[in-house]
Amino acid sequence: MERAAAISFSLSILTGLYAGEGVLPQGPVNGAVGRTVMFITNLSPPPQPFITISWSFNGENIINSTSDSTGPGYRERITLNRTTGSLELRNLTLADSGQYIVAIVKATTETIIQSTELVVYEPVSNASITGPAEHLFANESSANLTCEGAGHITLRQWMKDGQPLPPGDNLFFSEDNRTVSISPVMRHDAGEYKCYLANPASFANASHIVIVNYGPDSMTILSPDTAEVETFTLLYCSVVSVPPARFTWLFNGQQTSVHEAGYVITSISYNNSGDYRCVAMNDLTRRNVSGDHHLSVKDKSAIPLSPEAAAGIAVTVTLVVVTVGLGLYFGINHNRNKTIKPTENDSDVYETVRPTLPRPRVNLPPGPTNTDSASTMYNTSIN
Repeated sequence: MERAAAISFSLSILTGLYAGEGVLPQGPVNGAVGRTVMFITNLSPPPQPFITISWSFNGENIINSTSDSTGPGYRERITLNRTTGSLELRNLTLADSGQYIVAIVKATTETIIQSTELVVYEPVSNASITGPAEHLFANESSANLTCEGAGHITLRQWMKDGQPLPPGDNLFFSEDNRTVSISPVMRHDAGEYKCYLANPASFANASHIVIVNYGPDSMTILSPDTAEVETFTLLYCSVVSVPPARFTWLFNGQQTSVHEAGYVITSISYNNSGDYRCVAMNDLTRRNVSGDHHLSVKDKSAIPLSPEAAAGIAVTVTLVVVTVGLGLYFGINHNRNKTIKPTENDSDVYETVRPTLPRPRVNLPPGPTNTDSASTMYNTSIN
């Protein structure tokens, strides 16, 4: 039957009934050992079933839909889609690499024949990066990173911090891209390096963290110049260092018990005024750096008033001043009226207050009859 099918395909080609350009994807089709590959046609299910579908490998039968005959070694490894002619091939081996031909006879007796190629690769696995075991120091050390893996590797690609790693002034690649060399290492060379190993059917990757030690340097002491008594105060020593620096604080030349970046004074007093020194030490680079800061402690300042509070106090003071002024005014007038104006029933007071004026001496003509009238006129004029 397989031989008859092959003869039929040959006759179809010779008689011009051959069709099927683009029915299968343009090869090669790539697969990995132990995995699955699909030969997918671009045919839609026809109104009427195909008369026959036949797949062969290097001239040997894989399956024929008419007889359901399956070639040796394929019975448990294949699945045929009878509506589209597509074929699934499982548990691939290196021996499966080669040419595959599909022949389909439609209900209209039109014959479709097309071939494609399968390439099976050993899957890439066990990717790893070997890096330097010793500590790296900026501007001093050199480093080599080597990427290895198992399987059929056709591509090696390096990346750093998620971006492709290009050659640089201090960065070089080996001819096969297996090794990247950094000499000397710089601060910016620290980060995560990844190596991608791949072939057309599989890939694997490995990562390696590069740590570059340096510092400490760029010291800054963050602290106020003055602080109010009984307030919380923090002096903070900032440096750039890998690994993180170890700190020591001195106060007026004497070492303190503070060995952190932050010098905390929960309630500052006048005794805390003085000179502070921060010393930062990197235990790996054996380098240190120091910085000084002078802190003055002053009295607490008055609590500033809000505009609303200030306005309220001003209104209150104004009312007090007005009230006192009015009280003084009415009190003075009342006393004045009580002292100057006599009452009808208080002649003694009137006489006491009234000023005593000297009476002018008047010489009247003698005569008894004129004495009382003259005296009366005088008293009247005086009053």
